[in-house]
Amino acid sequence: MTGTMTAETNALRAALADAATLLSGGRTDDAERAYASILEAHPGTPAALAQLGVIALQRGDCARAEPLLAEAARKLPRIAALHVNLATARTRLGRPASAIDPLRRAVTISPGADGPHAALGLASSHAGDRTLAAAALRRAATLAPVDPDVWYNLGVALVETGQLAAAAEVYRRHGRLLRGRPDNQADSDPFPGLPPDPVRGVSLLTCRHRLEHDRDQFLWLRDQGLLPDALDSEPEAYQSVLDDLSTEERSAISFTLSEDRYARIAASYNRFVRLEPSGWGDRPALSESVDWTAMQDAFLAGDPRAVTIDGVLAPDALAALRRVCRNSTFWHQIKGAGYLGAYFREGFNDPLIVRLAEELKERMPRVLAGLPVKVIWAYSYDQAMVGINPHADFARINMNFWITEDDANLDPDTGGLLVYRKAAPPEWDFRTYNTTSAEFIHGYLGDRRDDVIRVPHRANRAVLFDSRLIHETDVFCFKPGFANRRINITMLFGDGASPLGGLGEPRRSA
Repeated sequence: MTGTMTAETNALRAALADAATLLSGGRTDDAERAYASILEAHPGTPAALAQLGVIALQRGDCARAEPLLAEAARKLPRIAALHVNLATARTRLGRPASAIDPLRRAVTISPGADGPHAALGLASSHAGDRTLAAAALRRAATLAPVDPDVWYNLGVALVETGQLAAAAEVYRRHGRLLRGRPDNQADSDPFPGLPPDPVRGVSLLTCRHRLEHDRDQFLWLRDQGLLPDALDSEPEAYQSVLDDLSTEERSAISFTLSEDRYARIAASYNRFVRLEPSGWGDRPALSESVDWTAMQDAFLAGDPRAVTIDGVLAPDALAALRRVCRNSTFWHQIKGAGYLGAYFREGFNDPLIVRLAEELKERMPRVLAGLPVKVIWAYSYDQAMVGINPHADFARINMNFWITEDDANLDPDTGGLLVYRKAAPPEWDFRTYNTTSAEFIHGYLGDRRDDVIRVPHRANRAVLFDSRLIHETDVFCFKPGFANRRINITMLFGDGASPLGGLGEPRRSA
């Protein structure tokens, strides 16, 4: 009897080894058949269950993978990877809450591995347990201090829990890992334990207006005495790349830099050459001259809910924000229409930005209370191109404001924002909000296309409005020159696609 059992055991081991060889050799179909045969001959074999589950998971067949992995994890409870794979299958099946227990087991088994902690953080976030998500991702970040993805996900979790200042600090580390150490932080490095160069290769995607912007910004920095000596000829390097562009490249929405062209500007392209500090401390950044109670009343009584706020920032805050935007090389996101983006998650997260967002919630509690800041960005526009097509944003409240001086705007009747008096329908999802064509939106607006609120550009003017309202950049005509670029800042509050009826009624005077 013992000999028979030994022979069966040896045969099973040999069959598992053969199947593993097939799998490692890339013969996945043959390996799948081999593992299935093993289960027929030896039902419940944990290794076969696990490998069939992984194969199904890799093929996207999570419904088949989940029971296989669940049974394998039950039979081999001390293997962390099995619990992680089971959790992955459940999350992809839309059951993130049921993924949390397997991941708790995985982090108990392998407390020093960052992967299970990171997976627990993501599953918890999807399941709505934001506190657990932040705690798990913070542990993962401690274990993987140079993994930008972990820091990014931790930042998302902190934003979701309303910890904007903590999220900004995390995103500063995330941006540093992707964009390198700014030259102006070399002597006072806030992250001395991190490498000075990006931990990943930067994107070589570019376009003509992006190259022109960077050339002009480096000229600006050189004129201000802020460009490092080692990069003194950087504007000319960008001009040499521009001179080489073909006719097709000059009109392309984007293209990839060749290695030769990239080599000329590699020291600066998609890098943090400089991050201008605002030096802002714990003091008010919003204007004391605005009647914020009246602004709340006007917004809540509006139909549609949209209000213009002039003089929104305190004068010294406006000046500081202009310096941050003009002197910081964080304009990395290419927008095909002719503008560039800087985002809170990657560079645009100076303490002044945090102060403004938090103070807005304090000044307008009946409008913004309970609505966490979801996204913050800045856009810088090429004077010879156009702005953003009509769209709505997947949030509850938009706060847009402009910082470029009035004398840069050659047509004071335009240059701002068009807000249509028609909201996106409730059935639109995130994808529809963000990828729908202008033609589709115009068709949706129909005979309401002329029913629009035109808010002309003014320096230090804000527009607060229901995010579901269709809106677009107005036509604009600004003076040439880097300092005259139209710059707007946007803050989105609250989750998307919800009506605003729960914001409360306007306060009535006695």
